[in-house]
Amino acid sequence: MGKRLTEFEFEDRILKSLRRRDGVATAGDVSADTGLGLEETEQVLRQMIQHYQSHLDVDDEGQLLYRFDPKFKRRGHQPGRWWYDFKKKVWGALTLGFKAWIMVMLVGYTVAFVVLLLAFAIAGVAAAASSDSDAGGEMMLLPFYLIMRVLEVMFWISFFDSAQRGRMPRRSHRRMGRRGMYGGGMGRRGGGGLMGKLKSRTKEKPSEPLYKKVFRYVFGPQTERDPLAAEKAFARFVRENGGRVTAADWASRTGSSLEAAERALTASAVRFRGDIDVSDEGVLVYRFDDLRVTAEAGVDDDQSAPAPIWKRPVKFGSLTGKNPKKTDTWITLLNAFNLTMGIVVLGSVVSLSSAVAIGLGWVPLVFSSLFFAVPGTRALRRRLKKKRVARENERRELVQAVYLSADDGVSRPVDAKIFETSKAGERLLVDFEADIEVSDEGDRYYKFPRVAEQLEAGEQAREQATAELVFGQTIFSSDEEEVSLEDAEMADFDRRLARELGGDVELDFEMEWEEMSESVSVGSRT
Repeated sequence: MGKRLTEFEFEDRILKSLRRRDGVATAGDVSADTGLGLEETEQVLRQMIQHYQSHLDVDDEGQLLYRFDPKFKRRGHQPGRWWYDFKKKVWGALTLGFKAWIMVMLVGYTVAFVVLLLAFAIAGVAAAASSDSDAGGEMMLLPFYLIMRVLEVMFWISFFDSAQRGRMPRRSHRRMGRRGMYGGGMGRRGGGGLMGKLKSRTKEKPSEPLYKKVFRYVFGPQTERDPLAAEKAFARFVRENGGRVTAADWASRTGSSLEAAERALTASAVRFRGDIDVSDEGVLVYRFDDLRVTAEAGVDDDQSAPAPIWKRPVKFGSLTGKNPKKTDTWITLLNAFNLTMGIVVLGSVVSLSSAVAIGLGWVPLVFSSLFFAVPGTRALRRRLKKKRVARENERRELVQAVYLSADDGVSRPVDAKIFETSKAGERLLVDFEADIEVSDEGDRYYKFPRVAEQLEAGEQAREQATAELVFGQTIFSSDEEEVSLEDAEMADFDRRLARELGGDVELDFEMEWEEMSESVSVGSRT
């Protein structure tokens, strides 16, 4: 199951489920939402009743319904909860700080180097202006010109449009007419001119901050892995299939062998308090009635059960997730610029102090190298993964062929060549216990009778099961403001008895019921 969850991690998962259900749920609802076992779920729910404003209802079948205040107000101090929340917030802040630090290093060094280059350029211009020699002035302007060209290449900033504009043909000037070089002036409409251009360049606020895009560029798409994802998927699958599943049913979702599916179902029977029935044909059908109990019939659940494995091919996403290509290009250019400047500072500038050499040389050099090395390593691993992904998708298509040959409980022959042409196919023949048949013409076929038997047994069990186990009529409630069904029936019987006998409505009903029972017993003996 992965790492062992703590008490408060259990509680957080359950709170998330309860918020989705407005605070009203059964243990089966919560277990299906979280993947927690029923025993664990009920234990944590009972503990939460002590710490949150809540009530507990019992129906006529003995099933429990938990009702929490929708605002989840606490009843008092919960030992250890403050420290857990504090550590969680600190870890979140550190994670956010690390992501922001990467962006600050990238953008910060870029800005620092650009400012440094501009400072050198301005110093060169000042030195050229104070020089009496024209040739010396041109030589001093050369670094400035080269720096501008570097910036033009690195950042796509054009510093030399004015020179090109000066050589514009005369007919181009005539085409501008009265609008002039900058458009229609500064009219009220503001469609042209400098202000119009500035307005046209105004962009909407980005959909997400830059640090997330930079982090995805380096470390790839960040998906939060749930250690109980498999358990949650299984619970949803069971609930959508009437609480009756066979090994072949579950293997169609996992692609595992029938033997492995049986082991998983046996473990799940312990986790979710399931039972095992045996069909007339000897097929094991796993029954999970407690997991099916829900607070309300027909609740719209946005968490659907997993589809068959052949309908879920392994996808090969982008190296940087949902980052636009333009964003990745800019990030690459910025980091390449920092890497180049770090090399230039260490190799071209002499007489540097240790602080300058480290701050403007070694730090950006090492950081930029790692910045490229991490996604580069991921790219190499991704190329190797392509072959495994292709083999896995091929295997899933073969699993589809197995189930299509037995989808209605009838085992139909499949051409042997489909499975014998790949290693995955040969393995599937063992996993799904195939039988081989040879026709009179010598053609070979495979059948999967056990898969067909189990699919048919599961379908029959689901047809015999009730449609949905819903929390029934409340006979007891911990809510003092509500009268339970048992109390209501007793009060109504008391009033009717008082009218018949003309007695006091406030008589002790339990004493009357005992006396009446005794008199009935005596009368029956006589």
